[in-house]
Amino acid sequence: MQNALILAGGKSSRMGSDKTLLEFCSYPSITHFLYSRLSLHFSSIKVASKQDKFNPKLPLLIDEFSEFAPIYVVANLDKYYKDPVFIIAADTPFVEIDTIKELSKQKSQIAIASDDEFMHYLCGFYSPSVAKLARQMIKNGDLRLSNLAKICKFKSVKFQNTQQFFNINTKADYEKANI
Repeated sequence: MQNALILAGGKSSRMGSDKTLLEFCSYPSITHFLYSRLSLHFSSIKVASKQDKFNPKLPLLIDEFSEFAPIYVVANLDKYYKDPVFIIAADTPFVEIDTIKELSKQKSQIAIASDDEFMHYLCGFYSPSVAKLARQMIKNGDLRLSNLAKICKFKSVKFQNTQQFFNINTKADYEKANI
């Protein structure tokens, strides 16, 4: 697989501090942990962040927008990529590699993971061809990836193992996940 982009530019308001910088499973941060896992399977991995905050440093794609919404990153994919990009939130570190491989096989502009309860818009492949549509949506005040999916060639793939989509949002989540 070629490109992966870890989103690490959120507010972390429920955590009370930047969760992407929390030490995790003997790695300097959750982001480093996920970067290490993905680096075994992707030839190019970058971290989308509002600033250079990681120590040790990670390859960054600086998110220049003041707003906190993933659609802004998607709106710029065509500036940096020619091929589909696997996008994942830094606070979702347990997604199985087989899940990612299955998503990579889909022939869609957007291919995301889902389960019986949720569509996981921050766990999927996005074609740079959707960037122009994302920019138009931003211009119209619509920041929802779910609405972008409605106007693109879209596929969701259902997976039975819901635990792999565990999202670390609170201190309790962090303690549960950081075994």
